[in-house]
Amino acid sequence: MASLKVEDKDVMILRAGYIYRQRTFFKKWKRTWLVVCLGGSVRYYRNRNASRPQKSFDVKNDCIAIKAGKQCKTMLPPKDIDTGCLMEIVMTGDRTLKLCAADPDQSRMWHHAFKRAQSDKQLPTPRHERRNLRPEEIEELEEKRDDCIFATDSCIDIVLQPT
Repeated sequence: MASLKVEDKDVMILRAGYIYRQRTFFKKWKRTWLVVCLGGSVRYYRNRNASRPQKSFDVKNDCIAIKAGKQCKTMLPPKDIDTGCLMEIVMTGDRTLKLCAADPDQSRMWHHAFKRAQSDKQLPTPRHERRNLRPEEIEELEEKRDDCIFATDSCIDIVLQPT
């Protein structure tokens, strides 16, 4: 029996939501639920409630380039959406993932999530969480957090229980 080892970076969701994905054949746009995790894991699903991803890949290892907006010269966005909302993830093995957000703000957030997942930088700890705490209190909070990790099929949600 194989054991599953999950890194903390693989479980922190950077961004999840609906985005348009251009299908390989016929170039049709399809609304897809996409999840980008800190460790580089990217999965897309048929819808938000689907239990298994349609496809998954690792942007940290597989991604060659992330293009956005006017860099996506060969793509046309879905009807009534600006070309500035386009994104193209170029991967090894001659694979590309062509995406389009609903508006420019969402496009920037998706682009930032992909860049963060690719670079694998740690997320900064919120200041209010660490402010005015002694080292012993910080260690105690981290132990409680580690005790409260629940696994889901695609990523792990970290839940802090109130004391």
